[in-house]
Amino acid sequence: MDAPGTAVEQYFNQLIHMRLLTQVVVSDKQGNTILACFGTPGTAGGGSGGGQEDELPMESNVVVSGARYFQNLEQLRLGIPTCVTAQYHDAVVVQRMESGGAILTLIGSRAKGHFTGGLLSLVPQIHSTAVYAELLEKVEECTQ
Repeated sequence: MDAPGTAVEQYFNQLIHMRLLTQVVVSDKQGNTILACFGTPGTAGGGSGGGQEDELPMESNVVVSGARYFQNLEQLRLGIPTCVTAQYHDAVVVQRMESGGAILTLIGSRAKGHFTGGLLSLVPQIHSTAVYAELLEKVEECTQ
C-alpha cells in the first residue's frame, strides 16, 4: 500500500485496506471532489485462513444527506446496487431488485423501532414463503 501525502488519506486508505470501507469521497459544498480513496473492486477474502474461507462480496454504501450532495454520482465508482434505502422524517424505505424484474419495497417506521438492517433481515423470510414465489411467477407471466 503506497503511503499517500496526508494523514487523512492514510487513515481512510487503512480503513479500506482493513475492508471496513470500500471507498471514501469527500466533496465541498459545490460538489467538487476534495479527496477520493478507493479500494479494489470485486470480492474480498474472508480473513487470514489458508484460502478456505468464503469470499465476501464488497458492497458500497452511498449516503446522500442534507441540502447539498454529490452533483455527479459518476465520481463514485458504484456497481449495480443490491438495494436502495431512504429515510424521510419517520419513514425508512428499502428497495431491492428481485429476479424477473420485480422490485421488493419494504417500508418501516423509525418511531416503531424499524431500521434499514432490520428490514433487510426480513428479506430471507419473505423469499422463503410460498406467497412470494407465487407473486414472482405472476410478475414474470405479466412481463413475458
